[in-house]
Amino acid sequence: MTNPPADLVISDLHKSFGDHPVLRGVDLVVPGGTFAAVVGQSGSGKTTLLRILAGFERPDRGSVAIGGETLDDGRVHLRAEQRWIGYVSQEGSLFPHLTVDANVGFGLARRERRGPRVGELLEMVGLQGLGGRYPHQLSGGQQQRVALARALSVRPRLILLDEPFAALDATLRASVREDVQAILQAAGTTAILVTHDQDEALSVADLVAVMREGRIAQVDAPQLLYASPVDVDLGGFIGEANVMTGVVHGDRVDTPLGSLEVRGGVAAADGQEMTVLVRPEQVWVFPYEDGPGVAGTVVHTGFHGHDSIIGITVDSVGLPDPITSRVLGALALSAGAAVRISVRGPVNAWPSSATRPQVASLPGTDE
Repeated sequence: MTNPPADLVISDLHKSFGDHPVLRGVDLVVPGGTFAAVVGQSGSGKTTLLRILAGFERPDRGSVAIGGETLDDGRVHLRAEQRWIGYVSQEGSLFPHLTVDANVGFGLARRERRGPRVGELLEMVGLQGLGGRYPHQLSGGQQQRVALARALSVRPRLILLDEPFAALDATLRASVREDVQAILQAAGTTAILVTHDQDEALSVADLVAVMREGRIAQVDAPQLLYASPVDVDLGGFIGEANVMTGVVHGDRVDTPLGSLEVRGGVAAADGQEMTVLVRPEQVWVFPYEDGPGVAGTVVHTGFHGHDSIIGITVDSVGLPDPITSRVLGALALSAGAAVRISVRGPVNAWPSSATRPQVASLPGTDE
């Protein structure tokens, strides 16, 4: 019998190591059955958060609850083995002297090890027929599937994934994370992936939380997070960005790339200076004699198979850095080519004098 999907609720979580604060009031709600990702720069607190959820560390203040049951709030503290939480580390941490069957069944009661449960789990992760092998006889991707099967064996309320794909090569990494995503979705288990790879988080998660300086800066569906970051720093962290200064004029913002529509409208007075973020895929490139927009000169190109990255200086203004454009496939341009560029779609803009918000409001919670 599988445990029903359980909501994870984290409230005002603080943790310091000596005089160094790592978590400074983390609030996060992950609905049951959701695959969430936590991303952030090194030192932002994401690994400490995961260790507290697993029960490996205790918070200084705040609470953690799953499915309405308190795991830790300063008075109640359930040990790691009492939490019904599965944990998959970067290395997988399989027992090298045990077979695949024995690794998967390690946390099960003796009678379940002899029953169909282990075979069902191996079939779920696509490793049926490999139960008699040892870890050294498996590929890295297969070893991570075994670790996932072991974590799922106890029918956990929550699965924690700590950089589980980091040791795999790029091609294998993509296929394994897609497999893991499908397995967790089929199991209906609430899961949290901690990763330093923003692309990974955006591609597999239903919900992405960005940690910054020990707090959650923003949490949203991947598409909303990318399209509507709370500030320019977060927008630049979660994806490539062209950042420039503009000035409000009516319901638009005037920039070195022309008059642009602002996503959500302009909440500023005429003449106010804005910081504007334009995604590379919004920058369209045309031959100089044919295209609309502002004139520019190509300074470099990079072909990546599925797309090309083009760096362009804008001729009429002194932008400190080239504008980056991303186009599908190859574009026959070389350094020195004269082009015109224009921006498609609304852009994000914030008053240049605005202070960066410290904590973003979370869906379904009070601000």
